[in-house]
Amino acid sequence: MPLIYSAANMVDAQLVVDELRAGGIRARITGSYLSGAIGELPPSDVIGVWLDEPRHDERARLIIADFEKTRQQPERDWHCSNCGESVGREFGACWKCAKLRTPG
Repeated sequence: MPLIYSAANMVDAQLVVDELRAGGIRARITGSYLSGAIGELPPSDVIGVWLDEPRHDERARLIIADFEKTRQQPERDWHCSNCGESVGREFGACWKCAKLRTPG
């Protein structure tokens, strides 16, 4: 079970786990029970994302690199292609009909 990502906080760790799972890769977060130590220890030394299967290491790193690249780009609010609802840029699915955001 290799460490694939050192997270700044639990939210970042969960986002990475969600991206990996969407790519068919099982991963888990460790160190959440140590979150009280943050401040004494850097978060990246406490919270980690670990792969369940080492054979997915290379593909997982590509998924994480793509995820981090897209997070750095400024996003705009978007309109759902299914129901036309205006949805905030931070959401990946429509809150009215639950359709996933389509790229582009």
